[in-house]
Amino acid sequence: MAPRIRPELIREFAAELGFELVRFGPADLGGQESRFLSWIDQGRHGDMEWLREHREVIADPQRFAPGARSTISLAHDYGGPSIELPSGGRIARYASGRDYHRVLGKALRKLRERLESEGLPHGSVHIGTDAVPVLERALAVQSGLGFLAKSAGVISPTHGPYLLLAEALVPAELPLDLPSPGSCGSCTRCIDACPTDAIVQPFEVDARRCISHATIESRGPIPESMRENLGDWLFGCDVCLEVCPFTSKSPAPNTPRTDWHAPHRAVQRYDLVQVLELDQAAWDADWTGTPIRRATRDGLRRNAAIVLGNRREERALPALRKALEDPSALVREHAAWAIHRMNPNDPQLRNRCRTEQHPRVLAALDGRSAESEID
Repeated sequence: MAPRIRPELIREFAAELGFELVRFGPADLGGQESRFLSWIDQGRHGDMEWLREHREVIADPQRFAPGARSTISLAHDYGGPSIELPSGGRIARYASGRDYHRVLGKALRKLRERLESEGLPHGSVHIGTDAVPVLERALAVQSGLGFLAKSAGVISPTHGPYLLLAEALVPAELPLDLPSPGSCGSCTRCIDACPTDAIVQPFEVDARRCISHATIESRGPIPESMRENLGDWLFGCDVCLEVCPFTSKSPAPNTPRTDWHAPHRAVQRYDLVQVLELDQAAWDADWTGTPIRRATRDGLRRNAAIVLGNRREERALPALRKALEDPSALVREHAAWAIHRMNPNDPQLRNRCRTEQHPRVLAALDGRSAESEID
């Protein structure tokens, strides 16, 4: 016989832990596993190779949580003002403060302890937020937490699209919530507004075209065809969320929700030039506790070079010229690209060509396309 636990207790305790939305659903994906597997087969996961490596587990919640009978789907609304560095360079809202993996992970562990204290067997509750092999958006939709958006996110009809999702799969039978009301209807604002046409069809994003993937997950050069369209985005992208009509549903769209949403000290102190010049010691000292570390130091510096080039910030030219001597070929290539945006005849580009050996960097120094000539 499956263990029992009072549903009202779960909702009450989850709310105390900071989750605005709590819904109960089955421990299955409602047929979305086939969509996910097809997405992987088409290579639309980009550089997120762990998704392909764990595809079988992700497509079957029972492999992640053996014996699970129900899903407790949870969401935290992080809606708030747009965030950028002091002199420009935008940061996705979810990443501006403390690392949500740590904050929500701690809340989930407390929830698990409470569920076990109420009678669920120790070790039977499987929890996660983002960084676990679970198709959490499908579980959230199955639980009625929200409906699937054409941007492939989840929209709550009461809280909008700025949702951090989490889940607990439990061996108890819980009363299932009804499917979420609402839908995108005929709206295509997210598709129309995407700067890189990453939403290739309703409900499907090609990560290889996505600004968030490029600035966060990609460890190599950002495709030349994407760089101009990155605009001011240093880390992540909120465009598809900002244009969504349901954004107005967030209870606090213009103020941070809790203290951990307040901009991280590095976001408040660093400008784009300082990010480009960021050394390892400063990276370790000043950028701890932020999800921006996911990009890696050289990845963030690569992004900063692109944004500086897009902004035509001539004050950054000395730093960009210095970056042409950087140990990282990734940084050198993107610094050369940025200088070309401002002054294709900059003498430092020609000077560096005499000593540069990396083929992609050489192409960038000369203003040629590395992708057409080398890749």
